[in-house]
Amino acid sequence: MIHHQFAAVAAVRPQTVAVRDTSSALTYRELDERAAAVAGALVRRGIRPGTRVAVCMDRTVDYVAAVLGVLRAGGCFVPLDPWHPAQWRARTLTSAAIAHAVIDATTADDFLDIEEIEAWDFTMLLGSDASGELPAGVVTQPAYIIHTSGTTGRPKGVVIPHRNVLALVEATRELFALSTRDVWTMFHSAAFDFSVWEMFGSLLTGGTLVMVPHWTARDPEHFADLLEDSEVTVLSQTPSSFAKVRDHLLARDLGRRLRLIVFGGEALDPRMLREWMASRHPAQCRLVNMYGITETTVHVTARYVEMEDAIHGSCSVGRPLPGWEVSVRDEYGHPGPVGVAGEIWVAGAGLASGYLGQPELTAARFVTDAASGTRFYRSGDLGRLDIACQLDHLGRVDNQVKIYGHRVETHEVRTALVEDPAVSDAVVDVVSGDAGPQLHGYLVLARPDTTVEVRRRLAARLPGYMIPASLTAVTEIPLNANGKADLTRLRADAAASRPACDELAASNPAAGDLAAGGTAADIVMASWRDIFGDADPSLTFFDLGGNSMLALRLVTRLRERGSPPVGPRDVYLHPTAVDLAAVLSGRQNKSSRR
Repeated sequence: MIHHQFAAVAAVRPQTVAVRDTSSALTYRELDERAAAVAGALVRRGIRPGTRVAVCMDRTVDYVAAVLGVLRAGGCFVPLDPWHPAQWRARTLTSAAIAHAVIDATTADDFLDIEEIEAWDFTMLLGSDASGELPAGVVTQPAYIIHTSGTTGRPKGVVIPHRNVLALVEATRELFALSTRDVWTMFHSAAFDFSVWEMFGSLLTGGTLVMVPHWTARDPEHFADLLEDSEVTVLSQTPSSFAKVRDHLLARDLGRRLRLIVFGGEALDPRMLREWMASRHPAQCRLVNMYGITETTVHVTARYVEMEDAIHGSCSVGRPLPGWEVSVRDEYGHPGPVGVAGEIWVAGAGLASGYLGQPELTAARFVTDAASGTRFYRSGDLGRLDIACQLDHLGRVDNQVKIYGHRVETHEVRTALVEDPAVSDAVVDVVSGDAGPQLHGYLVLARPDTTVEVRRRLAARLPGYMIPASLTAVTEIPLNANGKADLTRLRADAAASRPACDELAASNPAAGDLAAGGTAADIVMASWRDIFGDADPSLTFFDLGGNSMLALRLVTRLRERGSPPVGPRDVYLHPTAVDLAAVLSGRQNKSSRR
């Protein structure tokens, strides 16, 4: 069991710092004692082996103690991200039939009106009588359930047992030389399974885990500060996230401490690593490209990235981890020859138990090979094997895409759009760009609503990474000769319908005043146009399809032009150009009076 292995590490290294956040730190002994107290309190409250318990807490040391406490009580933790919309979290709770939750002060209000769920404040659990016999448990017992996007319009819960996590750590321990000297970050959302690798990869090998606050993860400069101050050695990143922080790390030469960077969650184009690799010897900091799937416990394959990969843009993701098996199959499920593309099938130690409460979907995706009797997961990914059994990842077979490491099925986004009362039809397109893959929606409106209003309603239902970067109203969805949506025409129509900035500024007093304002206002307007071109500056950052990558670009432009201190958080809190200019003008005036 995961918690048994953690307890064994704690017994050997009781005084080592196990986890720390911005305000506190816990040694292995303290974390073990805190988890034991939570577990005892949960058992006294009726948690039994297999009970699903939601954990909805901020990214602090207490989150880790809560997870370990749920596992120690025999429960199965279901992580919820406090930053996801309440409706999305409610759908997850319903999907997993959750009756119990561990929360903290930041999420307490979200659970007040949910009568079906008994929510316990973490500090209350620590302060209660923790006596009670704890269950022994078995390794086939569910450890956690991660929810992914689903074509049915509701989250799919993937059930992962304890033994899978233990196998993942053992498969990578020697491969990556993981040791008690390592300092890891938990950078990713708790609702994204990359965080499972970060948390248990550190704690089960005796390392130190550094919890990265939500806003710090979205500000590359502050994140680089944290990496430097914490002397981090093992960093896990989606390629999109690393693209934002790469230059900051290069400028500080943090490669002297970072010894391992693991890329996963989405496809890596190694050409983005050329400058990084040219600036340091590979022995200083090894770069690893890992292919993985939630249904196969985070990671499946691994490949150390070499300069040759970066030069040629290799799509190789390497060989399977020890205990994992990869096969490339044709449409009939037959293994294909070397070098021929087909669907990637995965078997071995990482296979999930299945989808929670969806036996038909489980039977369709988790299949048994008739020839060998081996159970495989049909990934829906396209790949090919070379003669050395290295896997090339070639994208998706179906309409699924990864946005900032999160797997998204475009059908689900379309379903959410057409369920809007103002939308009669919709198409969701995926376009690759400098900011990575982006979703774009095209809507046929059934009533005189604006796309801004549709976006606001959509944002209340879906996480930010599932919100299309743009929504364009069209009179109809054009079809091509095959009767499918003609995306080429839709893209062209969207480009042609974009209003001119000068016309909008002339008819929009706020935009005109901004352009003629003081220095800070000039900086904001010029930077806003750099990012959003001819778009109306009175629209909000989110209305214009803003995401974390674009927030970083805007902040970079502002800083390059000599803006007063500004970070991504300012963009999120003051999302119109007018509001942002007012805030920065205030800071500029305050600075000039000093």
